[in-house]
This record gives sequence, structure tokens and C-alpha cells, in this order.
Amino acid sequence: RSDNLTTVTMYRVGALGNFAERALQLKPGRYVVVGTRTGYRDVRRELNVVPGGAAPVVVIQCVEPI
Repeated sequence: RSDNLTTVTMYRVGALGNFAERALQLKPGRYVVVGTRTGYRDVRRELNVVPGGAAPVVVIQCVEPI
């Protein structure tokens, strides 16, 4: 989930762009999600996808002005 203002990139997956909500099918493993927005501090979240586990929900929003 995001705010349609933050540009989201997921390492090992690619650029996801701007969106309010997006669902992805990911293989098990560790992922890093980065959000960027001009004039705001970047955000970074780590995501661990486990086989048979619940689908994680990640919120990426740049909300802290520089």
C-alpha cells in the first residue's frame, strides 16, 4: 500500500511506480522495498516472504519533509 505520491521500487523485482494498493506474487525470500518522493525523506522496509505464510502487507509512504 502507498499514497499514490511515493515512487516505490522493490529490489530483485523492479520499479513498481506510484499506486494506492498493489498485489504481487513473490517467491519466498527476503525483499527490500524503497519509497522515494521529491522533498521527502526516503523510506525503506524489509519484507520476508515465507512458504505457506500469510501474505504480508507493507505500507510505503514518504511523509517526513526534508
